[in-house]
Amino acid sequence: MAIVIVKKTAAPTQAVTPSQSKRTTGHAKPLPIDTSALLKPGRLKPGHLMTLFGISHSTLYARRATGLIPPPDLKEYGRPLWFTSTIAPFFGVKE
Repeated sequence: MAIVIVKKTAAPTQAVTPSQSKRTTGHAKPLPIDTSALLKPGRLKPGHLMTLFGISHSTLYARRATGLIPPPDLKEYGRPLWFTSTIAPFFGVKE
């Protein structure tokens, strides 16, 4: 009985044009959150603030620059984070 070795070839790949590739804008996206989450200790990303305040990413950063939204409590991997205790007073939530 003879042994036949079959060489597997890779499937042909198609060139991906820039219009076909997934593009990311680098902007924050709104993230789902409920105001009841402000009662518990936690961290909020810019997307959470966008949802809570009902604003876009450009408005969030504009309000941050003017001082209407406090500066982030910390940065993790270069990304701003706020503690829920910092944002809760804007919604009348008492600890």
